[in-house]
Amino acid sequence: MTTERERQGRTSRPRGRAGRAAWASAILLAGIAIGSMVSGMAEETAASQVPLAHVIVGGRILDPEGLGPYAEKAGPPAQAAGINVIARAESQGDILVTEGSWPYEGFLVIETFNSMEEFEAFWASAEYQEAIELREGKVELDFVVALPGVAAE
Repeated sequence: MTTERERQGRTSRPRGRAGRAAWASAILLAGIAIGSMVSGMAEETAASQVPLAHVIVGGRILDPEGLGPYAEKAGPPAQAAGINVIARAESQGDILVTEGSWPYEGFLVIETFNSMEEFEAFWASAEYQEAIELREGKVELDFVVALPGVAAE
């Protein structure tokens, strides 16, 4: 069965070797996120008063085959900070702009972390700073924006 999205040529299926490699990297990062989500579920109830950090990342993958070392290095500290990928668009065609304009091309990812404090500690950690060096030339980021969630009432 063909969906309306596929008829319009807007699918998120990978195309070509580079597309499959990018998809594989995305699945690896999603696996890291799922693992952290499962391990953090028991702690979530006790920490439910602390708002999650929401992180929005936009950019382009330049060298999908080269992202393996970055994912391996970034995974453990991201898991420790409670990363959870809640949405991912592979291309501009996967993003619905309902007002204004969207000048960016490439991917968009929305992640949550246990808290702003844990996200900031993760980002500033020596381990993640080393991972950032491994992604240079492989991903071109337009932005990384972090904002605190709203505390549950």
